[in-house]
Amino acid sequence: MRFVLPVIFSVAALGSNSVLAQGYSDEYNKCLNTSYGQTATVKNCVDKELKTQGKFLNKYYKNYLKNSGDNQSSVKQQHQLWVNRLNQQCYYNVTSASIEVLQAKCVLEMTMERAYYYQTKQIAYR
Repeated sequence: MRFVLPVIFSVAALGSNSVLAQGYSDEYNKCLNTSYGQTATVKNCVDKELKTQGKFLNKYYKNYLKNSGDNQSSVKQQHQLWVNRLNQQCYYNVTSASIEVLQAKCVLEMTMERAYYYQTKQIAYR
């Protein structure tokens, strides 16, 4: 039993890293559930959610930047490096409707992860 509890807590802690800033919106989940796999509909769902999550990212980034004091240039540089990494990982030289959906989902996931990162930094300043 002593071994089981630490393992459970470790798994829970690792799983909590995947919990993102706000999570997916209910509208996004409903949109995907009613898309029936139609590529154009899925792309529209992802684009709408990306707009929402982008607002969260900007909000948390601006707050983090404001609270970073003398480290603002470093924070800006880190953010630019993240943007560069996003562009490298999510955008491909191939174009098709299904690839566009994959690219949009990649950008959405990375945006949500970064918003969560900045949100956790806000907790540190409180």
